[in-house]
Order: sequence, then C-alpha cells, then structure tokens
Amino acid sequence: MEKTEIAALAIVGILIAMDYMTGLLKAAMQHDISSEKMREGLWHKSGLILVMLLAEVVERGQQYLDLGYGVPLIVPAAVYISITEISSILENIGEINPDIAAGPLLKLFRSKRDGGDTQ
Repeated sequence: MEKTEIAALAIVGILIAMDYMTGLLKAAMQHDISSEKMREGLWHKSGLILVMLLAEVVERGQQYLDLGYGVPLIVPAAVYISITEISSILENIGEINPDIAAGPLLKLFRSKRDGGDTQ
C-alpha cells in the first residue's frame, strides 16, 4: 500500500472519530445525550468505514481481476468522506461554541462561495 493511501485511510479514521467526539460533546452540552442517536451515529460511521474497505478491496482487486475499469478509488473516496466529516465537525464546533462560529477562525474552512472571506 502506498504512503498516500495509508495517509488517506488514517485521515478518514481520525476525522470519523473527531466527528463522533464533537457530536457527543455537542449533545452533552445541550443535555441531549441519547443512546439511540449514538447507535445511529455509529451505524453511519460504520457505513463510511465499509465504503473505505470496499474502495481498498476493489482498487487492490483491479491488479488481479479485470473489472472493466482501472481507476483509483481509495483517495477519491477518502476525499469525499473527509469533506463531509470536516463539514459536520465544523457544524458541531459552531454549536458548541457560537463565538468560534461567528469569528474569523472557521472562515478559513469555508469556500468563498459559501460566504467565506472574499479577500
């Protein structure tokens, strides 16, 4: 496995954990911890992990079986999952601390089209 793929898998794993932790912190702050919501969140996270596992198997399988195409899957899947996890983490942080959401720090993570700083 290439360094880039290992890094992509590690980044996805870390972001999934961070999203779950920030969601739990947000729920605790709002006095809204629910085992049902936690289980649902874990099921969603396990789905993301399964997507990464599928990308790994298919990309590796392309070396041995003619699947009709030969495209990289691990890094693109990791990019998509990373973007969705980062968005969710930022939303959670903004609800945990509205001062951060309103300040310039989170604008670093926003695109210009989404209302980020245009300078």
